[in-house]
Amino acid sequence: MRKAFTSVILLLFCFATFAQTAKGKIAGTFTDNSSKPLQSVSVSLLKASDSSLIKVAVTNKDGNYEFNDINEGSYFLSATSVGRDKTTSEIFSLTASNSPLAIKTLQMKESAKGLTGVTVTAKKPFIEMKIDKTVVNVDASPTSAGATAMEILEKSPGISVDNDGNISLRGKAGVIVMMDGKQTYLSATDLANLLKNTPASSLDQIEIMTNPSSKYDAAGNSGIINIKTKKGKAAGFNGSVMIGATGSTLKYNNNLYINPRAQTSVNFNYRKNKINFFGSYNPNYFRGGAALTINRQFRDNNNTLTGFSDVSTRFKFGNNNHTLKLGMDLYADKKNTFGVVVSGFLFKGHPTPVTKTTLSDENHQPTSVLVSNTENHINFSNFTGNFNYRHVFDTTGTELTADLDFVTYSNNSNILLTTNFFNAGGQQTSDALLLRGHLPSDIKIYSAKADFTHPFKKGGNMEAGFKTSYVTNDNLVNYDRLVGDKWDADSRSNHFVYDENINAIYLNVNKSVKKWAFQGGLRLENTIAKGHQVTNDSTFKRNFTNLFPTAFISYTVNANNTLTFSYSRRINRPNYQDLNPFTYFLDSLSYRVGNPFLLPQFTHNFELSHSLNNKLITTVNYSTTSDVIAQILRQDIQSGIVYATIDNVSKYRNIGIAMTWQQPVVKWWNLNLYTNVFNNRYQGIYDNDPIDISYTSFMVNLTNTFTVSKKMSLELSGWYRGKGVDNLSISQPMYMMNIGGTRQVLKGKGTLKLNLRDPFAWQRYAGLTNYGNLYVKINNRWDNRQLSATFTYRFGKSTQQNQPRKKSTSSLDEQSRVGQGGQ
Repeated sequence: MRKAFTSVILLLFCFATFAQTAKGKIAGTFTDNSSKPLQSVSVSLLKASDSSLIKVAVTNKDGNYEFNDINEGSYFLSATSVGRDKTTSEIFSLTASNSPLAIKTLQMKESAKGLTGVTVTAKKPFIEMKIDKTVVNVDASPTSAGATAMEILEKSPGISVDNDGNISLRGKAGVIVMMDGKQTYLSATDLANLLKNTPASSLDQIEIMTNPSSKYDAAGNSGIINIKTKKGKAAGFNGSVMIGATGSTLKYNNNLYINPRAQTSVNFNYRKNKINFFGSYNPNYFRGGAALTINRQFRDNNNTLTGFSDVSTRFKFGNNNHTLKLGMDLYADKKNTFGVVVSGFLFKGHPTPVTKTTLSDENHQPTSVLVSNTENHINFSNFTGNFNYRHVFDTTGTELTADLDFVTYSNNSNILLTTNFFNAGGQQTSDALLLRGHLPSDIKIYSAKADFTHPFKKGGNMEAGFKTSYVTNDNLVNYDRLVGDKWDADSRSNHFVYDENINAIYLNVNKSVKKWAFQGGLRLENTIAKGHQVTNDSTFKRNFTNLFPTAFISYTVNANNTLTFSYSRRINRPNYQDLNPFTYFLDSLSYRVGNPFLLPQFTHNFELSHSLNNKLITTVNYSTTSDVIAQILRQDIQSGIVYATIDNVSKYRNIGIAMTWQQPVVKWWNLNLYTNVFNNRYQGIYDNDPIDISYTSFMVNLTNTFTVSKKMSLELSGWYRGKGVDNLSISQPMYMMNIGGTRQVLKGKGTLKLNLRDPFAWQRYAGLTNYGNLYVKINNRWDNRQLSATFTYRFGKSTQQNQPRKKSTSSLDEQSRVGQGGQ
């Protein structure tokens, strides 16, 4: 293994230095709308393959600029000037035969006037397509008013969310979600809770990367989603304040329930001399409801129908949470920058589900009824501290960055489950069963990383670095059952401690040769893990090392067409709660239990894409995954008990074709369209019975933006996902739409937004699990019909300098795997 790793590194270094290319010249002119030359325009020459910066020039008094000694290849220009909108050219190719290359004259429009004291920027589109990622600009959408981070994700290109909050990308599960370059370390359930309680008003952008480079952690089968929160951009003191209110509705048993919600966010930035101080605060008040039905059939080993179970649950929940982030950058000198960021999240929830379970015989005649009432009190907190350092060696871009992180999660859940038993006639047949639980969980994460970047003199660059992380996860479950008037300890109480150490090094090299662009990378990760079940004093240990190569090849056919091929090998480790063998009760006849013997799953991802004018991008993708980690259901036919667990049950194959298109239909109407047709197939064994589930599905995201005036715009958007297979279950089609509008007020200092989400209450989940002797149908509805109104006020100066540095901290993989289960 060590020899192979060394050989690959040497090959990559050789590859980085072998190319010698011809040099050329690029020249052109910038004018205003009346064709007068523009002086002092800052013109950036960027590589078409990855938008990396090559050189910067400034126009002279005649509006002319030029770039000399440029390698053959494909490029585009990006120009900025005070008081004018940012201007970008089309992609062009420089070859030995067309040098010097004359670019057609570009005009720069004047920026909007009369906005004294306000940040003046060119209007961003809701969705931006880049060569290596898709960017969603949250504030550009009027329908972001009153929305949550989860709701923004649901309407983002290629992203879908299932009934349990699992996020998929292009039909593939196993996506890694990061916040400001830092992974959330949460299980699917807990991540869903966080995103549902994070207001969209606190978000800046969402970056979607389907094939990240070796610089990123190898975790995540289908890629990375990076959610960026807002940061100040100007010198002096500036920021924004947002207040909003939302009303949602849910119809249940012919009754209409209205739930209020409130959102507030404050963002600020203060920059003076060498100090930059920034922060944000987001309190959130959330009330909601949902209605869930689960219908099961019981079959014996001969597949003969023996009975039914019909479960109806009504959820009511109230949450209060607070998110705070504070950070500071110290620009010690031109070469050295120090930074510190601290953030915290406090969550207090009180979900109170009421469940009615009806058990029936083979003729669907009721035999007994159980009614369960659950009181949940959840207190969840998170603290993250980050210290970062950046050293710039020279003006060519050689730099070293380093990060130290400490992350802690504390969860304290207390439940009281009361179950009453009745016969088919409604008469109580026994005393109520009371079960109480105290479930504390503490997770601590320590991590460090360093990244070195060195550009080559003849184009391209090399990136190298290391990362180490250590995680300790301490979980305790205490259950008591009421016997008479005394609480007795339940046998399912447990204590589980899990420690994990991951060490990684990587090398990444890119180079352009004429019309070709190459990037190759290799990441080595070593995992050392130990689990200790204290209650019965049993342990398990694991120590494994894996290589994760990535490759990227791009060919510029001409100025309008580019082909790109990419490959990566990735890993998805079990989240910490999936390894936890504890029992988490949902009601008296259903619970969830972890599996300490889970193995990681590995994926090979292949993609081939074509870009037409950087407006129409078509991608064909293929991936295979071994040892798929999936949630499966197991049931006891005699008792009627069903429980969910996690296992490595199958292999998985995904193949699909996706198209992304953005284009103004007319001057006042802009259209963003994303479509994806994909096939998922799972093959494996369940209780000695073969599993072979395959389905071809279709999804589409559509966003229409209408510019009514300079101060007002409207949006009509929606998405549809056809019938498909996720996590061994068949899901029925899901769809919804949004209608929203935004208007600038107070001379541009204020923004009013109004949003009507899912006005026809179309969005709901229906799924079927049918393998082995299992037959389970699930229907879930929630209060997704919402009317929201928000007002944002911006304060501060209009200059756009000294934005706080974008930081990718060292704790990237570990946070995505934290969870407390059963919530």
